[in-house]
Amino acid sequence: MAGKTRNTMIVQARRKTEELAAKRREREATLQSLATNYHAATMMAEAGVEEAERQAAELIATAKKNAAAAMDDAKETVRKMLATGETRQGIAELLDVSVSYVRSIDVATPKKAKAGAAAATVAAVGSEERGGVGVVSGHEGSDH
Repeated sequence: MAGKTRNTMIVQARRKTEELAAKRREREATLQSLATNYHAATMMAEAGVEEAERQAAELIATAKKNAAAAMDDAKETVRKMLATGETRQGIAELLDVSVSYVRSIDVATPKKAKAGAAAATVAAVGSEERGGVGVVSGHEGSDH
């Protein structure tokens, strides 16, 4: 009878071990699934930040390009103002900028460009005031 009890105890121990092992496998499967979810979520978060940074970099590059073009337009306007004969001081006061800023634009403009711009600006301003076409000196109404 002692042998039968020992066999019964071994069977019961085996069942208990199998139950515990099954619970452990179930818990490990749950943990593995949760770990997979965690890694997927962190990868998605990183990818989202990387995409946002890429888009932000593109926006900043575009904004800088547009700002540079606008500043070029602003400087061209200052050159046209200088071409009218207005003083640097007068332009600086009108634009609420420093005289040195106006001077930096004036100095950066080549002399040939200044002469051509002055004639074109005077002609354009004159034609706007008269409501007609700009006249280049020496060609006013002559029929060569």
